[in-house]
Amino acid sequence: MSEKLVNFRFDEEKYQKLKMMALKERTPIKNLVANLIDDYIKKHSDGNPQFTIEQFQDPDFMACPAFYRDGKTWENYISKSSEDEKQKLKKQIILLDNKLSKYL
Repeated sequence: MSEKLVNFRFDEEKYQKLKMMALKERTPIKNLVANLIDDYIKKHSDGNPQFTIEQFQDPDFMACPAFYRDGKTWENYISKSSEDEKQKLKKQIILLDNKLSKYL
């Protein structure tokens, strides 16, 4: 794997706190940042649909909320969904419930 040198500005006080915490944990800051980047890529690359900005300007456009969004957000999404979309959502929930039951 090749590496890329990346420079950026960061608040000095926060950097010093991070540096002290990293020293206590005996972890290089490079590793902390790399782990955050890996987590971000993992959470946001696979399965996240790509939408164009024009789609969000359409008042009828609805993007499915992120899995861990709060109940109010999901309630809003479901209440505005078509019957077909509600059925798709229900099937997906049942599928996930069945998969999860194998591990509980």
